[in-house]
Amino acid sequence: MSKPIEVLLVEDDPMVQEINLSFIERVEGFAVTGVARNGEEALEKIKERTPDLVILDLYMPGKGGLETLRMIRRDEQDVDVIAVTAANDRETVLRVMRLGAVDYIFKPFQFERIQASLVRYREQFLCKQSSATFSQTMFDRIYENATSSTAGSTVRDGAELHYPKGIQAFTLQQVTDCLRQSDRGMSAEEISQLIGMSRVTVRRYLEYLESVEQARSVMNYGTVGRPMKTYVWLA
Repeated sequence: MSKPIEVLLVEDDPMVQEINLSFIERVEGFAVTGVARNGEEALEKIKERTPDLVILDLYMPGKGGLETLRMIRRDEQDVDVIAVTAANDRETVLRVMRLGAVDYIFKPFQFERIQASLVRYREQFLCKQSSATFSQTMFDRIYENATSSTAGSTVRDGAELHYPKGIQAFTLQQVTDCLRQSDRGMSAEEISQLIGMSRVTVRRYLEYLESVEQARSVMNYGTVGRPMKTYVWLA
């Protein structure tokens, strides 16, 4: 890339700010061009510096991250947002995703998680910049099956792991995170709403996790309607 993707980091804790900044700049193609400690500063710097991407905490003094994201969308700012936060309640996660965040990373997290997110975002960003028009194939590639360096494989403990056809490492991590963060079983429908993908796609990943004994499915028979299959993470 001739020009790095410009990132505004929004985080009020100086120590966390330093760690996140170092993580972001370890990923090729990204440069942190601004830092904000709260929502007010973030909105000012978005207007001044027009970054490509905002890494947004939600718990901050003054204007919090959720309200900041609402104002970014209200003002139709041309910027993408990745939430990096300890907020893990269902209502907050759903609101953030419905406001158009491209990813949601739960604190505390390892470098590999934000690296996977940024690598995929970089591939999406480059695809979106490469053409003035979109075909169905290009759209599907950008928003579901981005051919990033994490697609189809990942690195764990120094060894590269390969997945079956149709299983992308980044999406697998998103589905896995949802199950691991939940204290109850989750359906494909619930997870699809959280991560912004189709229910059919999410079900494929859940079935894969069950096949490798990392998740277990349970049929819930309610009093009304069809039974619902939910999945729980196996520690």
